[in-house]
Amino acid sequence: MHRSQTREKSVRIILVGAGLVAALTAAGCGKAPAAAPREVARNVRVLELSASSLAEFHEISGPVGPVRGADLAAEESGPVVAVRAAKGARVKAGQVLVEQERTILGAEMEAAAAQFRTQDFNLDRMRQLHQAGKVSEFDLLTAASAQAQAAAAAEISRQRWERAAVKAPFAGVVTERFVELGSMVTAGQPVARVIDPYRLKLSAYVTDTDIAWVRVGDPADVVLGESGERGSGEVTWVGAEADLRTGKFPVEIEIPNPELALHSGVIGRARLPRHTVADVVVVPRDAVMSSDAGPQVYVVEEDRAALRRVTLGEDQGLLVVVRAGLRAGDRLVVRGQRELADGSLVTVTETTTAADGTLPGDPDVVRAQGASTRVQSDVTAEGAR
Repeated sequence: MHRSQTREKSVRIILVGAGLVAALTAAGCGKAPAAAPREVARNVRVLELSASSLAEFHEISGPVGPVRGADLAAEESGPVVAVRAAKGARVKAGQVLVEQERTILGAEMEAAAAQFRTQDFNLDRMRQLHQAGKVSEFDLLTAASAQAQAAAAAEISRQRWERAAVKAPFAGVVTERFVELGSMVTAGQPVARVIDPYRLKLSAYVTDTDIAWVRVGDPADVVLGESGERGSGEVTWVGAEADLRTGKFPVEIEIPNPELALHSGVIGRARLPRHTVADVVVVPRDAVMSSDAGPQVYVVEEDRAALRRVTLGEDQGLLVVVRAGLRAGDRLVVRGQRELADGSLVTVTETTTAADGTLPGDPDVVRAQGASTRVQSDVTAEGAR
């Protein structure tokens, strides 16, 4: 009986001790459950979409040269006695560029002029005698023939004297000079080159599929050379027959250059209008992402990013038409979209209405390729029509 009581007492002590240890462990060593991490919002730029029109273009390229350019050659033989225009000089039409020695030609001209005056006087005298009946009709005709021959000889000698001075055929700039003072020049030898830099010409070729879109009178935006000089031109000629070697049709675009800001001799790229699609949603190509399911974009709905699959249509440069998946009024993510997932929390830090998604503070290299000349709102397009 005593042992049994002792055993029960020991069990109670052990249980109380175990409970005390458990209580102490829970009070001193236990930790509260960890809190869920806070979601961080992504900063994005959005484009507020509206119905617009997209002008589609195609580009052609080719060398740019003057509409008028001439390699001038001597028409008489003789030494050069005067060079009146240096390379780079601006000249007027008819201005003497290179003058040859023409003393002998001058003497021949004076002799021919004197002979003409003699024959002209003789013809007047023969007319008076013929009226008085003192000479025959044959004598009168002979005098008239001599006078005509003398007149022709005088004109020939005068023209030869004039031709010994090489003149500019039109107003322009001397780009080359092939002779120097004292050079002996023969007839047919080039002496200088003159171009008209006030009107340039881009010569290009287009395929048989593109030729259907090119018309005389079409406007063209032209970029010249590596410097990126820009000008505006107009299609002035479209070939009716393709080149047999290339199968392409020749096209010429004239570019006014009144301030001489553009330079010839470079390769130019011209952008010609093709057609315009109206009442469509136009977005920057960079805003569209590729996926196995097809092209997709993000829009902002309240404070979350929503993934949309889209159907693309016509494109031009950095812009593309969305035929399905977006509508006017949507807020399209154009910056920061590649960091998003469907349902991501976002903060709209920038909003633009420019179709290319740019803002005035963006780098010029980005804005230069924008859509200001290709996209217009339907209100603007209606006004233009």
